[in-house]
Amino acid sequence: MSSRRVGYLGPQGTFSDEAALLYKAKTGGSLCEYPTIGAVIEAVEKGEAREGLVPLENRLEGGVGATLDHLAGSSGIYIKQEINYPIRQCLMAADEIELEHITTVISHPHALGQCSAFIKKYLPGVKCLPVESTAAAAKSLEGKNHYAAIAPRRAAELFSLSLLREGIEDYRGNVTRFVVVSTEDQPVTGDDKTSLVLTIPDRPGSLYRVLGCFARRGINLTRIESRPSRRIIGDWLFFIDCEGHRSDLEKSGLWEEVRKEVTFLKLLGSYPMDKA
Repeated sequence: MSSRRVGYLGPQGTFSDEAALLYKAKTGGSLCEYPTIGAVIEAVEKGEAREGLVPLENRLEGGVGATLDHLAGSSGIYIKQEINYPIRQCLMAADEIELEHITTVISHPHALGQCSAFIKKYLPGVKCLPVESTAAAAKSLEGKNHYAAIAPRRAAELFSLSLLREGIEDYRGNVTRFVVVSTEDQPVTGDDKTSLVLTIPDRPGSLYRVLGCFARRGINLTRIESRPSRRIIGDWLFFIDCEGHRSDLEKSGLWEEVRKEVTFLKLLGSYPMDKA
């Protein structure tokens, strides 16, 4: 295994690709594209890649289910870094074209949804065609004269497309939070965040008692999200982010107290906060 190999969710021309390039520019190493989130995490588990970069949540769309499920079920994999990456959608075509001549817009369903106000205002009546990725949308434009795609700027560069408009997303503050996973997390920096996942007993007040463990210590929770465990109907996984490093929180007796209130607890890692 290359000691500097980073796996990421492909294909090229997506926001995952852009985030991976940003991470590479800061840390060095080589990038290796994988077709699924599960394949990225499995590559790290098997030692094929030293690290893996995957999307965890989007400010508009919420948590990425595949990433959450694999983090909960993986063995020996930890979050070591987070990257908050701004999402700027672009409209592109095979050649320069006036917007009124566009008949069809192609993109990933999330991208189409994130640009719905722009489409309604500037492309009324066009057909919206969903595909598996923004990169696939951009790549498919070859030979299509009245088609356009919504994708990251990098896709236009990769596939030699004409950039018609930039920043067409409805919400300018949209961000996708990516995480870098590895076989170890980060040491204490003094400005850290810890991620964990747990399940609670099916009885009144269970979640309240768990959250009380944090509240009594004045620990701020920055995120909490629930997902079905996929084992039993009514059984839920709770993903929690809190301020502080797991080792410091252990000294306060937090994890010992939480374990008494839950049926399953897994610490997903501690890492420096990205305040971008």
